[in-house]
Amino acid sequence: MRLGILTATISECDFFPNIIELKIIGERKGHKVDLFKNGEFNLFIDSGGTELRYNGKPFDPDDYDIILNRLSVREKSNAEYYAIEEFLKKGVPVVNSPDAIMKARNKLLSLQIMSGLGIKITRSAVIRRPEDIDNVLKEFSFPLIIKNIFGSLGSSTLLAYDVKQLVSMTDYIWNVNRNEIFLIQDFIGSDDGTVSDFRVFILGNEIIASMKRTNSDRDFRANYKRGASVKKAELTDTEKEQCLLITKSFGLEIAGVDFIRTKEGPVFLEVNSNPGLDGIRLATKMNDFDILEKIIDRLNELRRIK
Repeated sequence: MRLGILTATISECDFFPNIIELKIIGERKGHKVDLFKNGEFNLFIDSGGTELRYNGKPFDPDDYDIILNRLSVREKSNAEYYAIEEFLKKGVPVVNSPDAIMKARNKLLSLQIMSGLGIKITRSAVIRRPEDIDNVLKEFSFPLIIKNIFGSLGSSTLLAYDVKQLVSMTDYIWNVNRNEIFLIQDFIGSDDGTVSDFRVFILGNEIIASMKRTNSDRDFRANYKRGASVKKAELTDTEKEQCLLITKSFGLEIAGVDFIRTKEGPVFLEVNSNPGLDGIRLATKMNDFDILEKIIDRLNELRRIK
């Protein structure tokens, strides 16, 4: 397999350790693996077609059997899309596809898709102006989650305990960008009384690993990068079925599905098209299991056969 891994790493920075490990594992298995920084691709266009260059040198996307896409493309108009498009034009599979990533990255669209599947999701309301707050408070009770439609690692998630906090947070957001659209959501506790959620790592139609994430004393968010503790978790049959249904509906080959386990069953939060690898690897190491090898093996199954 000739594998290219496309990353958002900026030119002056090194690749993340997990990306380097993917290359090492792939090469150990006999594959050719190249790492790319998306910002170092240039595209030249004229009436005769397009020419992709990497670090100023001619680059042929057709040299690869598959691309692992570690970008977070928000929309087709995003300028980061141009290199991916050249691979797709050559018939090179891209995992995950830009279309699938766009569905998952948009938290509002994600909720709309999951709602149509008949599964339980976090109750949410879209607000776009100060006047919307009073209408929301007629149906929601504090504490409330405020969430940007785009964001990752909990970076754009806030918690308001009363109306003064809510108004000050929304005022700040709209002062930065008056056109900002964001979500107001119920704050949901777990069935065991902790502030925790579950991350399920899926490759294709198979659940590879799952973990429980519990927040630290300093943060309400249960993201591993925010200091949450992680441990291996077992899933119920219902949780497994619904996680696989969600992933299939989004068209994702690699996915991290997040949910909270409540007394009424799982309540789904969001889908990640570019799930972090550190936490899930830490949680599953107890079984001498390496998720990176599974990723390489899955990509080999999906590769283009010339």
